[in-house]
Amino acid sequence: SRPRLAFLFPGQGAQYAGMAMGLYEREPVFRRALDACAEVLDDLLETRLLSVLHPSAGGELIDETRYTQPALFAVEYALAELWASWGIRAEFACGHSVGEYVAACVAGVFSLEDALRLIARRAELMGGLPAGGAMAAVLGEHDRVAEAIAPYAGTVAIAAVNAPRSVTIAGEGEAVGDALRELESRGIAVRRLDVSHAFHSPLVDPILPELERAAAQVEHSAPALQLASNLTGRLFELGEGPEAGYWRAHARNPVRFAGCMAAMSETG
Repeated sequence: SRPRLAFLFPGQGAQYAGMAMGLYEREPVFRRALDACAEVLDDLLETRLLSVLHPSAGGELIDETRYTQPALFAVEYALAELWASWGIRAEFACGHSVGEYVAACVAGVFSLEDALRLIARRAELMGGLPAGGAMAAVLGEHDRVAEAIAPYAGTVAIAAVNAPRSVTIAGEGEAVGDALRELESRGIAVRRLDVSHAFHSPLVDPILPELERAAAQVEHSAPALQLASNLTGRLFELGEGPEAGYWRAHARNPVRFAGCMAAMSETG
């Protein structure tokens, strides 16, 4: 019997200078898919995609949000195309934050060109937010973390629930620092993350209306694969899928990745 497979697409933080360039040189399928992405993105980005990805960029551009998100999308999409060319096909698609855009595209929710234009606009909007945000990984249960950061509501939020005892918080830098000291006083281990902005926190609120407008210009279809939702931590029901308003909430609310993994596991 064949195992039931899922393609998982990581989010921001997984990038590095030179990622997948060996595949680009050796694998024609991967190269064609990445070139197809570059053809669209090169009209939307100030610097060409391959220049951003190349190791000579030194990581400077690849770590800027406006380039990170479209670059991750392009590499992850090309990887999915490469696996499919080898006969490795998934029944499920799941992403983490930005990765869900790739998962949705691979599942047929929107076309490659529409997906690239949407992710490039999202990256531009997020990259234009003021600096001063912070994020941190917290090794604690959701409820304990939520209780500890409750005094900082409005400035700090739970940004992701990655596992039963792995939570990410995000928000205004000074408030995040205060929240981390409170968590440590309760014996909860924490680690600051190297990020440019506080994703999935109140600090992204100013861009949400424009992100929804951009998403409304994209034609959405029901997914052809079983697509996991970061927003609910569940699989979309048959015949249902994300719409424009979904991507607004998706950018602001916590990434319920642990729920997505559990939902896929329960389905086999």
